[in-house]
Amino acid sequence: MAVYKAQIANYRVVIHYTDHPPPHCHVQIDGRDKRIDLNELVIMNPPPHSIPPSLRRPLERLKPVLLKRWQQVHLQ
Repeated sequence: MAVYKAQIANYRVVIHYTDHPPPHCHVQIDGRDKRIDLNELVIMNPPPHSIPPSLRRPLERLKPVLLKRWQQVHLQ
């Protein structure tokens, strides 16, 4: 089940209840599930793939919201 789910710049962004640290979200990029570190905004698996600019800008703006959602569930 998702804590956060949104369509951002034509990408599906999800944070799951069952996710583990570090804080991250899942994004479908080129048909593959990528984990994006919410602190550094880098793709965790496998590096060094870059986040598309059309997604990076919205993620930078939403970073406080995404981290807050992560913390609400995972720091209990």
